[in-house]
Amino acid sequence: MLAAISITKAENLFWLGRYTQRVYTILHFFRKHRDMIIDVDTNSYQTLCYKLGVENKYTSSEDFLYRYLFDRIDGNSLISALIYAYDNVIVRREDIKSETLAYVEMCVREMERCTAKNDDVYELRSVTDSLMAFWGSVDERIFRRDIRNMIKAGWYLETVDLHIRFDYSYDRLLQLLERLARHLKKEEKAFDQTLFLELRQEMENPAFDKLRVLGMLERLFVL
Repeated sequence: MLAAISITKAENLFWLGRYTQRVYTILHFFRKHRDMIIDVDTNSYQTLCYKLGVENKYTSSEDFLYRYLFDRIDGNSLISALIYAYDNVIVRREDIKSETLAYVEMCVREMERCTAKNDDVYELRSVTDSLMAFWGSVDERIFRRDIRNMIKAGWYLETVDLHIRFDYSYDRLLQLLERLARHLKKEEKAFDQTLFLELRQEMENPAFDKLRVLGMLERLFVL
């Protein structure tokens, strides 16, 4: 893998996968939790912060619902994640076709449009749609297996991380873990295979230590 992809390139592709999947998945979770925050318990946004692993520096539920979506200064916000994704895709434009790159750019522009209007999360479906189109374009237009696989490794690692945080069913987590395993195996030098084996052993127990597993996931990428 290293002979074909430089360390810098591999890192850009990996984080492109993580950031795009982070936005897509969290928008899904956000829609589920938004009504709870507004209509049932205005302090429940604090639980959402805990699950996401972000510092609760927000002054109210309204402050959280706006800043976590739209605040460029907040490095944890979804618009920041999209900008990070775009920064990674733009430096790899020679490897990623312009049509594929354009979908990430569309996401940033749509998020900026919604920021200006202070739109509700339900108005961000166009971002979700563009992210789905991006993933389809990755499959259809990126022909180099190593380029495509490194993006998907970041994608599935982020997916496993977030589904653990939001307490998805154990069977679903194991399915996602197996998908991640296939991509990590294809890029053995980029990921700590011994650590991944320890992670899988930890998750053999349905009552696995979530914090320990999340910490392992963060250390898998070793380039």
